[in-house]
Amino acid sequence: MTQFEYADGIWGGIDEAGVARLEIDRPEVLNALDGAASGRIIALCDAWRADPRVRAVVISGRGGAFCAGADVAGMASAASAKGGFDEADSLAIIENGSRLVGAVRALPMPVIAAIDGPAVGIGASLAVAADLIYASARSYFLLTFVRIGLMPDGAATATFAASLGRARANSMALLGEKLCATEAFEVGLINGVIEEAEGLDAVVARVTAKLCASSPEALALTKAALDAATLPQYDGAIDREIAGQTRLLQSPQFQAAIAAFAAAGR
Repeated sequence: MTQFEYADGIWGGIDEAGVARLEIDRPEVLNALDGAASGRIIALCDAWRADPRVRAVVISGRGGAFCAGADVAGMASAASAKGGFDEADSLAIIENGSRLVGAVRALPMPVIAAIDGPAVGIGASLAVAADLIYASARSYFLLTFVRIGLMPDGAATATFAASLGRARANSMALLGEKLCATEAFEVGLINGVIEEAEGLDAVVARVTAKLCASSPEALALTKAALDAATLPQYDGAIDREIAGQTRLLQSPQFQAAIAAFAAAGR
């Protein structure tokens, strides 16, 4: 049996087969991530990266949502208390998101994302950072950044373009178009779509069983080679997103958007 431990909205544990499981459990905000939850994910990934027991990693969300993005309510509260974000605040926010996705990408073993429900903003970036992605039919992917005066981050400008191609990635990033799970499978963003959410666990179990039956070294080397071939702009994307988002988090457009969000929550 997997011995799960819960902290900061995140469950984590390793089962007897060597599958490490990370589950986001913040239902009150549709599994949106605050700094503590992101830090917990980073810490788990850092520990698993060096753990010889771990053969594969599965990331999922509880309660009918994968991850609704960053915890904007928390950001709005912090911004309201400080009168907005300065450069240091903005840099800390975007670097946290970059470290989150970087910790997932640094795992040498295959990472599977099991998506049920919305994967939005940094949640979409986290999902597409995985190597294999399976989603229930009710799931969708959405890059909402431009709607609040921001740009995609978490390497989304590289990972979505690598998976979808320039035209479709532009539609999602510039127009904020939603991509449902069925279409995401058809255009190559994900590896499979499962009609009923209840069947998602069974599919993931079959995938992890295949992975655990293979050579860990062969999987790690294959994964690294595929990443080098398909994501050569990953580091550059992170640098550009950090620079751009640091600027945009201080912009009047974002300050107005987050002030409106804070006012609506009162």
